[in-house]
Amino acid sequence: MAALSRSRRSTTGIAFIVGGALMLLGIVLGYAAVNVGGLITFLANAAVAVGFVILALGSVANRVAQIALFIAAAGWALMALGAVVAMPGGIWTLAAVAAAIGGVVGAVVLYRGKEITDRSAIVFIVTTALAALILLAAVAAVSLGALAIVLAVALAAGFIITGLLFREVIANR
Repeated sequence: MAALSRSRRSTTGIAFIVGGALMLLGIVLGYAAVNVGGLITFLANAAVAVGFVILALGSVANRVAQIALFIAAAGWALMALGAVVAMPGGIWTLAAVAAAIGGVVGAVVLYRGKEITDRSAIVFIVTTALAALILLAAVAAVSLGALAIVLAVALAAGFIITGLLFREVIANR
């Protein structure tokens, strides 16, 4: 965490915790047959987008990470918007690819640049890779079948755990 400020990383942690918790809430409400439109998906994706923006703003030492994280944030923001507003499929596809690739590249570059380390880095990389798997499968119209719910829960848990680990590092300093 050499160049990433403590307060920004902590704030990113909060955004990821909120996004992950909302993803879990959306899954539970979906199984309870409660229809809230796309509101929960909008809020969850928007929280994740905010987390990526804050992380990008805090990554002042590495332009590649900053660009990748902003691309991921734009992708998540467009997907959030797509949850409440009808948009062409091509825009959603572009958003999903941007979120997937930007997230993984940003996480790996932050780790390689020592801006995030230890468990939080590994969990963040795994979470962004899992998001990429889910998003790119949707783009390619590949059905994940029964595995889809397991992956969705794992993604939500990944964002929550990443957020908690980002906050834990701050508390231990």
